[in-house]
Amino acid sequence: MTLQPPKSNTSATTSGCFHLKQRNVHYSTQHKYSQNMEVATTKGVLSHLSRLEVQKRSLKSQPQQPGGVKALRATVEALLTQRDQLRAEIQTHKNIKKLRVSMDKQCTNEEEETEEGMDEDSENSNLLRLMARHTQLKDLLHAHNVVGGYNVVKTRQGKGVCVSVATFYEGVYLNTYNLEIDVKPTVRISRHNVPPFIPLNNLAEQSNMQTDLRTLLDPLSQHLNAFAGRQQQFKFVKELHKSVEVMESNVLCSLLVLKFTVPREKTAVLCSLDYTDCTRSLPTRVHFESDGRICLVQKFPRLYITCHLADAFIKRDL
Repeated sequence: MTLQPPKSNTSATTSGCFHLKQRNVHYSTQHKYSQNMEVATTKGVLSHLSRLEVQKRSLKSQPQQPGGVKALRATVEALLTQRDQLRAEIQTHKNIKKLRVSMDKQCTNEEEETEEGMDEDSENSNLLRLMARHTQLKDLLHAHNVVGGYNVVKTRQGKGVCVSVATFYEGVYLNTYNLEIDVKPTVRISRHNVPPFIPLNNLAEQSNMQTDLRTLLDPLSQHLNAFAGRQQQFKFVKELHKSVEVMESNVLCSLLVLKFTVPREKTAVLCSLDYTDCTRSLPTRVHFESDGRICLVQKFPRLYITCHLADAFIKRDL
């Protein structure tokens, strides 16, 4: 019997060493990963704390804003002051209204009752009476002009008169035009500041001014107020409707060509307004052009004839 030498355990030893190395490598990798995570976590926390410190310093460096309570107190004080002012204005208007009633009715008994309701020792009593008188004269002047009254002042020791013709539009007074008229030996216009495009000479020839001066002043007032009305309408259209472009107009404001876009159709339209009657502030003819197409605005041209220009654009957009 032949004895064989024992088999070598080299392969087993090699396999064990290989597994041991793998475990060591795995442990080393995990250890490095955990170290890296700890470092990253530490860096993240430190960077976050650093950012908080920077924010804190920036807040300290900013100027201190007033406290919310102080701001609210200031607002309350401002509102209280405004309330007191409004109450004083309301009381002033009430007192002026009472004085106006006594002045308009001119009744002694009512005046006594009104004055009893007021403080005679008040320092503002005289001022209130002046304000009431001012409003009364202003209303009388407005009524005087509305009914066709004219301010007439004698000049040159009665040899002439100066007549003032006021113009207004929708209750707002505009320009005033003056005429100096000789009354001796014959009635004639010596000087005036009426615009040259107003046919003053033709109106004077057609009137009976030698016996009745109103036959000249009434038609002249119609021409001047109609011109002022057209001028104001053009001004309002430019101010209130920025999309409307004025393509053509004249000094008398008797011809106006506008370019605008219909809101719903987005169609460019040329609108021509002809004011043939110069004694009116409304057009006598309206014409539309829109590349041969019938747009929405052409369906109601009467709107531009019966309404003032700015109002017509507002109603058109409704």
